[in-house]
Amino acid sequence: MSFAAGQMPDALGIIVACHLETCSHCRQRSAFYERLGGEILLATEPSEVSPAMLDTLLCRLDDTASVAANENVALRSGDTPAATEIKRIHNLPKPLRRFVRNEFSQLPWSGMTRNIKEFVLPISGGGYTAKFYKIAAGKELPVHTHKGNEYTLVLDGSFSDNAGDYHKGDFILADTQTIH
Repeated sequence: MSFAAGQMPDALGIIVACHLETCSHCRQRSAFYERLGGEILLATEPSEVSPAMLDTLLCRLDDTASVAANENVALRSGDTPAATEIKRIHNLPKPLRRFVRNEFSQLPWSGMTRNIKEFVLPISGGGYTAKFYKIAAGKELPVHTHKGNEYTLVLDGSFSDNAGDYHKGDFILADTQTIH
């Protein structure tokens, strides 16, 4: 419901938007809440707003359209990645594509270990940090818990822990009680 209302911090909203691309059940729930929000707006009494509000809103929409157009041009420009890298970018969920211009291997990964790397996305805030993790196949993470909530979306491959097996598109929540 928070996602449909646009009330999530960016990092959490991105992971939910990515999950919605692969989960028809959750997409239907989100659409239900969007319709509900629309019905509430229709039933709400109109209120006066500043005469400049429409102009301000239209300017903001123009700015957003301009940014989106520039992002599409950047992917088609002469400085684009090789064709295989472009294919890899387009395998990413759509909400993440603006943050990844190159093949994953070209991202500025920082090493936690030789087999575990991370890349922090530039959308952190509101108490959330968005990261990509790259974990070598067949490698195990040390047993651990969390200081807060950890939301995981499997983008590629799979992994398992004591709670189950997770595959591409799966959304997992771990909290302070989770040990995995």
